[in-house]
Amino acid sequence: MSQFGFYFDPDKCIGCQACTQACQNRNNIESDEGVAWRRVEHVGEGEFPDYQEVSISMSCHHCTEPECMPVCPTLALEKREEDGIVTVDQDKCIGCNYCSYACPYGAPLQFGENELVQKCHGCLGSGAGDGYGSPPREESETARETPACVDNCVTGALDAGPVSELVREASEEAVEEFKSDEGGSNVIREPATKSTLEVGGNDG
Repeated sequence: MSQFGFYFDPDKCIGCQACTQACQNRNNIESDEGVAWRRVEHVGEGEFPDYQEVSISMSCHHCTEPECMPVCPTLALEKREEDGIVTVDQDKCIGCNYCSYACPYGAPLQFGENELVQKCHGCLGSGAGDGYGSPPREESETARETPACVDNCVTGALDAGPVSELVREASEEAVEEFKSDEGGSNVIREPATKSTLEVGGNDG
């Protein structure tokens, strides 16, 4: 299996939400429904006037050992053998929300009008139930070569593909951090070295 994952560089992210909008457009999600498979969180530290904020783009981490899967009472969540992408079988989902509670990363596991789980499937298709049972990306007629969030990131902060390839573009520090999380996230995240927003500071 060639594990699918994401690469993210917070120093390049400007918090513009283009990734969120692209995901919603690709998957026919109405923004007023409050559903977002990818979202941008703004993480701040310090107090005014010395305050810094970093933007973090988040979706499902497609974990090596997903903690959402064993808590699902109907086995609706599946980790694909072809690429390690975690998908949802909406025919089995009963909307109990156990998967959302179990996710240690707070990844978006959302409920639409049918009150069933829907989540990032790496753009294997273009809808809530897509991904489950889909053929490998290279054989699919509906899958994008790269996810819409990556294609529409205006600063190049996001990338996606086989983890074995993503580690080649990452810094040594990011790779070390990624490898230390065995069984967990398949997101390679660069360390933040600058703030998206800086307020005040020492003027000398």
